[in-house]
Amino acid sequence: MRVIVSTIVCLVFACLSVSFAAAAEDWVAARATSEVSYTTDKETWVPLRKGMAVPNKAWISTGPRGRLQLVRGNESIAFQPNTLASIITRGSTVNRKTEVVQQVGEISLEIEKRQKPHTTVQTPFLAAVVKGTRFTVQVGKKDAAVAVDRGLVQVTSFRSGERSELADGQGARVDATGMTVAGISQKPSISRVAPSSPPVPAVGSVMSDAAKSDKASSTSNGKSKAESAGKSSDKDNSSSNSNAGGNGKGNSGENGSSSGSNAGGNGGGNGNAGGNGNGNAGGNGKGKGKGGSDDDDDGD
Repeated sequence: MRVIVSTIVCLVFACLSVSFAAAAEDWVAARATSEVSYTTDKETWVPLRKGMAVPNKAWISTGPRGRLQLVRGNESIAFQPNTLASIITRGSTVNRKTEVVQQVGEISLEIEKRQKPHTTVQTPFLAAVVKGTRFTVQVGKKDAAVAVDRGLVQVTSFRSGERSELADGQGARVDATGMTVAGISQKPSISRVAPSSPPVPAVGSVMSDAAKSDKASSTSNGKSKAESAGKSSDKDNSSSNSNAGGNGKGNSGENGSSSGSNAGGNGGGNGNAGGNGNGNAGGNGKGKGKGGSDDDDDGD
């Protein structure tokens, strides 16, 4: 009996240990206002309430008055209003790596210290890599900035290929012109690396340069085809109207009335019957007009 009880107790503790381990991997909402939600399919948004766990890779959005604080063990991420970001976790607790993809807004991170860099913040303008620190990232439509309160953060500009190591009281801002740095006691230095592409577009610039080029090429080709088709159509209608005008002039009154009716139809379709000398044909059914002078052989 004791063996059975001991086995049951061990199983219970094992299950609890697995549950706690799984919970330690999740980001949980320690604080959330009413204007906070998340999505896993980019279509359906679920309100995020206090005590709820955020699914891995979900996108989190805060409204104009939305505020959120996520916790995972000793780490925390605070979302300010009008922020859109996703948190991606890879690996287990021992070798876990976290990537925050922030498209717009402001977040403040408190990251536990480890020997190797394990947390990255990706924005449309810069990437911030940390071992353990407390810092803030702000992202706008045209730039992004990092301010370090404690620790060490490596900031890299995607477009200009500039990099800087930021310590306590230092910050960097990246825009279309490049990177600028500042510090309370000492200004950090800037080194050079190879430029790269950001993982997420800036707000209002979803279409890439390649997509714009493809769109322009498609529009140009479409226009050329339309112009060619238009010229071909004009040529065909001109020939048809000329023949109709000839028939209207040379045939008897009965046939002329019939041919004139066709001329009126062609003229109406082109919207230029008067210019071709066929407008009167549609009006009086006799097919009179200057167009008949080109087809004198029909009057024989």
